[in-house]
Amino acid sequence: MFRNFINRAQEMESLNREYKSGDFSFTVIYGRRRVGKTELIQQFVKDKPHIFFLADMRGTLSNALRFRKRASSLFNDMEPAAETFDGVFEYIRRQWKEDRKLVVVIDEFSYLAQADQSIPSVFQLIVDEILKGGSFHLILCGSSISMMEKTTLSYSSPLYGRRTGQIQVMPLSFRHMSGFFPGYKPDELMQIYGATGGIPFYLRFFDPDKGFYENLEQSIFSKEAVLYAEGEFLLREELREPATYMNILYSISKGASRAGEIAAGAFMETKDLSYYVDTLMKLGFLRKEHPAAEKTSTRKTSYVIDDPFLRFWFRYVLVHKDSIEAGDSSHAIEDLE
Repeated sequence: MFRNFINRAQEMESLNREYKSGDFSFTVIYGRRRVGKTELIQQFVKDKPHIFFLADMRGTLSNALRFRKRASSLFNDMEPAAETFDGVFEYIRRQWKEDRKLVVVIDEFSYLAQADQSIPSVFQLIVDEILKGGSFHLILCGSSISMMEKTTLSYSSPLYGRRTGQIQVMPLSFRHMSGFFPGYKPDELMQIYGATGGIPFYLRFFDPDKGFYENLEQSIFSKEAVLYAEGEFLLREELREPATYMNILYSISKGASRAGEIAAGAFMETKDLSYYVDTLMKLGFLRKEHPAAEKTSTRKTSYVIDDPFLRFWFRYVLVHKDSIEAGDSSHAIEDLE
């Protein structure tokens, strides 16, 4: 496993521009699981005073107490008595005396919002009454795209209209693959891109000194491999009913493209398909295609999996799950070849 930080110049420029502005700044960063959001933030704050806090699913009080500890450690101070996020931010506001901005990062903010519906309102108060006007740069970051859009970006969110910047971190494009694998030929880079979709975390498990198929056997086509169950984890991160969505994506990966075909392969009625398809398209997992000469409202619509890694995972991992579980990757390799 190796670590490279490649092609985030535009995102870094945006963050630094916000930081250098004279006013309080508030950036929302979101993007799919493993796309490199945390690494981007770590690179941004490494030369700046900051508090970096990674939220988890244990509830508001547990997270607030952990955040309190992180804040007090920055100031080499005893922990304050505060037991709420707004209380800890009040403490940070009192303690920070410098003119340059303090960056406060709440990573996996979506976990907090998912466990406590009042969290967006609490952070509205934090922004409006505690941090605004001070030397602070607040960053809220999350991997659940749907939850981040709902709790920070949508019109119905208490935080709507308060951010000064937003960044959706996207996978790397194909042209940046050579930065990870400088010795590879274009066709080899295309193979790796087709399997990983340009997700930096996935690329780290591909050894530049090994061939494509050997890397697949070690990183994906083995039940002990770190990416073997990643497709299912990715869906569970975003969706409440992953089984239904998995059936739909599996149906498409097997060749179904029209609504009726997809529904039949997913063991459901065609009339019930649209809700699930719309959700998958909003998440960037699926896309709709139609003939160029037809209107977008045409019934000659087909659907394809838009996420390269999910397309690969459903087509070559899930299909051969039984043999991979038995320790035999040869069927998956032969199918891929």
